[in-house]
Amino acid sequence: MEQNQLYTAMRFYFLYVDRYVFGAGWVFPDSHLPYAMVRYILRGSAEFVVDGRSFLVHEGQVVYLPDGCRLSCHTMDQTFEFYSIRFKSATQLGAEDLLRDHFHIRLVNDCAGDASILSYFDQVYRSATSQNPGKAFRVRGNLELIIAWLVEQAGGQPARSSTVREDTPFTLRYDLHLNRLPQQDPRIGALVDYIVDHPTEQFTTESLCRTANLSPSSLRRLFKRYTGKSPGAFIQDLRLMVAARRLLVTDARISDIAYEVGFEDPNYFSRMFRRNFGASPQEYRRNAQ
Repeated sequence: MEQNQLYTAMRFYFLYVDRYVFGAGWVFPDSHLPYAMVRYILRGSAEFVVDGRSFLVHEGQVVYLPDGCRLSCHTMDQTFEFYSIRFKSATQLGAEDLLRDHFHIRLVNDCAGDASILSYFDQVYRSATSQNPGKAFRVRGNLELIIAWLVEQAGGQPARSSTVREDTPFTLRYDLHLNRLPQQDPRIGALVDYIVDHPTEQFTTESLCRTANLSPSSLRRLFKRYTGKSPGAFIQDLRLMVAARRLLVTDARISDIAYEVGFEDPNYFSRMFRRNFGASPQEYRRNAQ
């Protein structure tokens, strides 16, 4: 039951995908990542340094880069090509990185001839750049298939690492957090799904209560237990994720993006964006180029 509660509380929000080809001498300078990334190495090899740990990666491997890590890279071959997908967790469950801390996903994963994982990356890339009216669902579905594949490579269970003592602070926090996870409430689950699918809609307490058929006090209590955030904080964080995606895929003015996602004050938008992503909107857009 505890594992099921963990599974049903997870939400992932797609930000951006691209296919990159770099030549000899390419360097990605040491930077903080304000999102998580998965990369499929299509050709060549490179050195990735993640939070001070060095990894040599090559063709046929999938690299998971946790939200908030520090990353630097440089190519080792004449040509280095890879898919890169950026995403955020829309629901925080108390760990620094849900996938790393609870599911122990490895940073570097060998595909070992498994063609399915490459097809998932292909589908995310093709769907995100298509005009298919169902592309949002194809992107989301294949992103979750990639995450499922990574979890399976790590063993598939949100269990404690064998190197963690039973009485360590991390283990105690993990147990305490799972004990506090609520039974799944279908009303809150449906409401979260609706909010994720309509992030720029103008929500009010009354409209949320009406959708979930809950009183204001019950809504606040159950929503906080289910997502770890108040409805207002959850919606604001989601809108910032939408803004982050628009900064990457459009040339719209930052003030226009802020207004489109529900922020009437561009300065407040910039402060909240920096708090969530560790960079101003201008820096975030510039660093992606």
